[in-house]
Amino acid sequence: MKLTAQKRTLVGKKVKNLRAEGIVPATIYGPKRESENIQFNEKDFEKAFEKSGFSKFIELTVEGEKSTRVLVKEVNYDPIKDNILDISIYDIDEDRKVTVDVPINLEGESPAVKLKLGFLVQQLETVAVYCLPKDLPESFTISVNTLESTSDTVALNDLQLPEGVEFDSGVDPTSSIAYIATAQKEEELEEESAEGSESEEGEEGEEGEKEAGESSEEEKGE
Repeated sequence: MKLTAQKRTLVGKKVKNLRAEGIVPATIYGPKRESENIQFNEKDFEKAFEKSGFSKFIELTVEGEKSTRVLVKEVNYDPIKDNILDISIYDIDEDRKVTVDVPINLEGESPAVKLKLGFLVQQLETVAVYCLPKDLPESFTISVNTLESTSDTVALNDLQLPEGVEFDSGVDPTSSIAYIATAQKEEELEEESAEGSESEEGEEGEEGEKEAGESSEEEKGE
């Protein structure tokens, strides 16, 4: 994936003028460069980001510079308009290890699900790994064919890590990636949710009756 950026001179509140023109502000930083303000064409960035996410490299060319491999580290969105507010780009050093959240994909079919003993729950969709850029995997794939009962689970330590790749220091390798939850448990959760809703409605009704009673007493007093 290739992307181009321009150096940015507008900062602070003035960047809203850029957004109005379909330009999004960004900051690029890294171990071999000082933090610098840049900007992207919003549509071009979205097209590249749709493919790269936070775990794949983008070949970025900032005007006047040689192309370099980067990772998108952060994208902030307007909570109301849902448009991009700003972006953080990490310019990698090919000789320095990076920490990246890599997607985890499930494949196969669980015998437990096939026999309707329960339903499949994926607890982890990404895992943070630490490695050199050249060793970074695009994703991990693990089979759920081994999940034959509700006591079975697949964990991070079941993943086959490529040579040179390790879990980040904050990762617990015994953490569950996916497991089988019983149909009974699902029904219990649904019932709890329904009871919670009914309880809230009942409380609202009681409050309404109480307020109506108080209002009636006030009118009598008048």
